[in-house]
Amino acid sequence: MTKNNVHWFLYLLFGSVVWAQGVQNSDIAVLFGPASVKAQPIPGSNILVPASTGYAAGVGYGYQLVRSSAASLWLDIALPITAPGKIHGASVPGSIDDTTRFFTAGARFMAPLNPRVSIYAVTGGGLGGFHYPLVTGGASPTVKSTLTVHGVFDFGGGVDVRLTRHFSIRGEVRDFVTGSGLSGVEGRNHVVPLMGLVFHR
Repeated sequence: MTKNNVHWFLYLLFGSVVWAQGVQNSDIAVLFGPASVKAQPIPGSNILVPASTGYAAGVGYGYQLVRSSAASLWLDIALPITAPGKIHGASVPGSIDDTTRFFTAGARFMAPLNPRVSIYAVTGGGLGGFHYPLVTGGASPTVKSTLTVHGVFDFGGGVDVRLTRHFSIRGEVRDFVTGSGLSGVEGRNHVVPLMGLVFHR
């Protein structure tokens, strides 16, 4: 994790804890997981970018809008980041940045299985910051990354296990669907599995 990403995540982590203490009917999730990309050629060239593995992390905010005995409807805001090998080399000089940052807002539908365990589904939309590789230099090529912002649609689901009134453990998988060939993903689907702690108010 780079210095900038550490600062970004610590700011959100500690800010989230403080925020959760002052808002009712809300939750703040701090989640972590794995991230990876497969080895693949750069489009339009014979240059191969190797596979890499790294981390995913995210902060999520939820606000309960409607509640019944069977289910509840929440506003859901997700701020995940994936960094599957922040900087790595290709088969020619240069480096590739596969880091992706998402921001989406939408709906979360939660249904309790018992007083401590709930399942949920989420869907929403927003923006993502993605990288894609470029080859420059003609007869002596080098590779570099270019940042682009693209619209994102996300959907997924998970399980929330309540430990106490104010804390739970949550595991989820989301698919962020966007343009193809961005941040080391060949297709349009950026699947992000995450697990961590949730603060409830």
